[in-house]
Amino acid sequence: MFDTQALDLLRQGVIIRVREGGKNDLTVKVRVPQGKNKPDDSLSGEQFACEIDQTRSGASTSYAVTQKYEVMKVPENGTDMYKLLDAAQIRLLQKAQVSIDWTRVVRIASIDSTSWQTTSQSPSGSLALELWEWSEGKVLELSAKVAPEAASSKLADLESLLKTNNLPLSASQDTKTSTVLETLTDHTSRPR
Repeated sequence: MFDTQALDLLRQGVIIRVREGGKNDLTVKVRVPQGKNKPDDSLSGEQFACEIDQTRSGASTSYAVTQKYEVMKVPENGTDMYKLLDAAQIRLLQKAQVSIDWTRVVRIASIDSTSWQTTSQSPSGSLALELWEWSEGKVLELSAKVAPEAASSKLADLESLLKTNNLPLSASQDTKTSTVLETLTDHTSRPR
């Protein structure tokens, strides 16, 4: 995951992620500012993948462009990262009107990710579990892909599933990315 030490990208709703291993992909994601629940017209007219994350805290709309990459080594800095972006990823950043000083962008977190998926025939439908582990913690996300109009009822179903199985729901209902980056920032700003 890439950002500046001050999390300038996250503050603008930008997430830049590189996956190594089986997927080998590079994703640029832009989240619509908090409190703006409807899709951004300047972004929705493009061919950007749109996703709405519904949590107890509310809905968060994002747009993303993912590409495969064939680089032998993940870049360590923003200047090298920028050279890997394709035209659609650059267009997404331009349309979102974000300002990025690529010389300040660094590889800020390495995350080990493990995913599980149920089949659509399971009693709860198709569900996904994703475990992110990093140097300062871990987070497990339970999710389901549904149409926007079904998001609230599916969220209630997932919460019921957790309660039935005596699994606690985190008090923090932030995104995985925000959780990781803010944890790292909190840790590095603490006196030692």
